[in-house]
Amino acid sequence: MSASYNPQPLPPLDPNLDVTKNHYWSYHNLEALLSCKKPLTASKDEDLFICVHQICELALHQMIADMERVLDALAKALNDDAAPIIGDTSEACYFFKRVLRLYEVVVTTMPILSTMRSFAEFRTSIGPTSGFQSFQFRHLEIMSGVRKYWEGGTQDAEGKPHIAETEFECRYGADIANWFERYRDRNLSHYYNILVTRATGNSPEERIANLFNHPHTSAILKCMYAYDEFQTRFHQAHLGLAVQQLKIVGVDVGTGGTSFRDYLAKYQKEEAPLFPGLSEKGLETGD
Repeated sequence: MSASYNPQPLPPLDPNLDVTKNHYWSYHNLEALLSCKKPLTASKDEDLFICVHQICELALHQMIADMERVLDALAKALNDDAAPIIGDTSEACYFFKRVLRLYEVVVTTMPILSTMRSFAEFRTSIGPTSGFQSFQFRHLEIMSGVRKYWEGGTQDAEGKPHIAETEFECRYGADIANWFERYRDRNLSHYYNILVTRATGNSPEERIANLFNHPHTSAILKCMYAYDEFQTRFHQAHLGLAVQQLKIVGVDVGTGGTSFRDYLAKYQKEEAPLFPGLSEKGLETGD
């Protein structure tokens, strides 16, 4: 964090607010928060199913807010005329490390669903509800620099997409198009490629090695590598969970209509890694 950062108290957005009336339950709006969990059946596993996904979505919401700060700070550092490669990245790393902590929450929370024994009790009641439809996860992926790899991911043998995909496109298609435009030249992968291009060296491997020895790039590259690892872990955990739970209910098609093994492996085949050339060896070299 920049040493010049000196936060000062801010007034409430509502000038009529009596802050002496604030209490833990009202400030965090707990009654409204807890009322958001509305199972459709009496299944206790459904209660868990909703809880885990809502925890992850809350984490994703904050990750998006902090990733905006990461991207802003990286753009500023890359535009530092006094630095041939990049300027001070401490601000970007400050928020990036928090994104990583939140991603850790997601990848450790989602596997709790592997403890479900009764998916069959509520699976048919949730209709085409699917993780495919998480617009916040798509938002974060676009900020990371992925392409629209999920498009057509629910198509059947005749090429017809499942309602989970068509309804998602209807609801969030315009938002997704706007995000792709907004982050086209303002995403993690794009900024990584700029760093590699600016670095000295006769090959990508040599340039990346030199970046790990640069005072402002080593820390941000380590954050990028960790982020890429969390992305992979999330997709693998999602696949493993789907295999386990769908086996319990005796089906081979996800709620989103996908041949889930093919779809959930699609990211790894088409998009990963986000930052080619980063490796454990490179991280050790930069220490």
